Amino acid sequence: MRSIPKQSGAQAVEFALVLPFLVLVVLAVLDFAFLAYNKAVITNASREAARRGIILTAAAWDPDEIGQVACNYARAALINVGPTAITANCDGIVGPVITVTPAAAPAFNTPVTVTVTYVSRGITLFTLGSIWNTGSGTNFVGSPMTLTASTQMNHE
Repeated sequence: MRSIPKQSGAQAVEFALVLPFLVLVVLAVLDFAFLAYNKAVITNASREAARRGIILTAAAWDPDEIGQVACNYARAALINVGPTAITANCDGIVGPVITVTPAAAPAFNTPVTVTVTYVSRGITLFTLGSIWNTGSGTNFVGSPMTLTASTQMNHE
């Protein structure tokens, strides 16, 4: 009679071999979810600021005030994985860069454009990039991804 070979521990070894790839896939899904969420946030921030810019008000035209609307929206909702918080003035160092055009008060039915640009790092990219230090640029692990959203509306 032939005996069946013992395979005790084989499943544990297979699980140990597959686990790092499984964790990497789960973290990559989270990273893309963060990127999609941040893209939606900066799109909404540009839309809110453009809406503020096109409404006729008694206040003088101020592109900094319109940009601050986008900054406040983005600062409250963006997911930032880095060690520092998004700054209150959205200077682009940590946080989005906001551009409002035109710089002077627009005429009736003239477009107002608000562009929000945010450099985002995900959890996996931030962690692996800092652990492996693979370099810089757009093709390296840990390199940031630039998200841009622009909204254009006609001044009322």
